[in-house]
Amino acid sequence: MEKYEKLLNMLMDFNDSIRFAAICDRNGKIEWHSKRNNVKNLVPLEDTKKTLERAVAAWQERTKITNKVGKGLYVIAAYEKIKRITIPLDTNYLLFISIDNTPLKASKGKSYGHLVEMGKIMSIVDFVRENQ
Repeated sequence: MEKYEKLLNMLMDFNDSIRFAAICDRNGKIEWHSKRNNVKNLVPLEDTKKTLERAVAAWQERTKITNKVGKGLYVIAAYEKIKRITIPLDTNYLLFISIDNTPLKASKGKSYGHLVEMGKIMSIVDFVRENQ
């Protein structure tokens, strides 16, 4: 579907920290993806596919508490080098984004990376959902 390709392009254009973005179906199969040209994969694609299968299962499990806490919006897993974000697009597709998590400037002490602009990311997701 053209709207999902547009979504990936808009996300990659939005922020240079986005390393990789993909949309998978409810079985975890990657249907569309985009990778920044100058970026080396830290996690092999086969391992990412396995991660997506687990993420889909986790989102299916989360639907069991929707009536108590509301619809799930996104999940962020933060690691030293990257952040991995999953966003349910609809009942059939899940968006996966890998973002560079290295600090923008050297700092003293521990660094937990830089913030993810989830408001802007979700605005792009909503724009594509509503205009396609």
